[in-house]
Amino acid sequence: MAQVLTEERTNTFHSFFESWLVEQDHYLEELVSASKRRRVHHPSAADDDDDTVLRQKIARVIDHYEQYYRAKSTCAKTNALPMFNPPWRSSLEDAFLWIGGWRPTMAFHLLYSKSGLQLQDKLAELLQGLAAGDLADLSPAQVNQINDLQRATVREEKQISEKLAKQQEKVADTSMVELSNAVTEAMRNPAAAAVDDGGGRVAAALAPKEVGLAEVLQRADDLRLKTLKKVLGVLSPIQGVHFLIAAAELHLRLHEWGRKRDADTGHGQ
Repeated sequence: MAQVLTEERTNTFHSFFESWLVEQDHYLEELVSASKRRRVHHPSAADDDDDTVLRQKIARVIDHYEQYYRAKSTCAKTNALPMFNPPWRSSLEDAFLWIGGWRPTMAFHLLYSKSGLQLQDKLAELLQGLAAGDLADLSPAQVNQINDLQRATVREEKQISEKLAKQQEKVADTSMVELSNAVTEAMRNPAAAAVDDGGGRVAAALAPKEVGLAEVLQRADDLRLKTLKKVLGVLSPIQGVHFLIAAAELHLRLHEWGRKRDADTGHGQ
């Protein structure tokens, strides 16, 4: 019965995730439209009303990410294991996952990559002393803040990775080695008394390890969301819009490319 409920929750989250992706694509188009409208005017002419509108759009996107992590956390409390290798993700996405999601420090690589591309695109304008109105306009103060944030995130990421390693090592602790030996011996001697009564001993041995993995997953997700918010806190409203556009485009296209690749290669069939 518990297994059925767990599978139902996993399937429910899978459905939620597919709907969430559709919503993410909708928010992406809203952000792109907002950035294009801003470009119609000279960036330096933007007023407080423009920034207020952009902040509202950014807030809605952040809320959308928070919805995702709340739903994920709820599902993980019942069964965290599928979240480490989500069946709704493609094999391409799996290859780049860190503890069931994107690596927090990737946010900084994304930011600098997009900033560099926009800098190349707007170089002529910048040389004329004009504002680019996007991530090409990162100031020295912003770069310093981002570098400090990146260093702090690297430290936290390392701590969580070390905690995961300790949890993974527990699969070979005394209780697991003893139980695996006892069950194997019982399989060799069917006439002997059953070592595992309906999986009770196995479940009891695995339960604390799954709890530990769930805690690591929660810390990783908390760092992902915190990093996103802190990066946006450094950026101006229009820069934040461009950063969120780049993040959504990368996420949606990687998911799309991965699913197509799996379909073409027959992976998962």
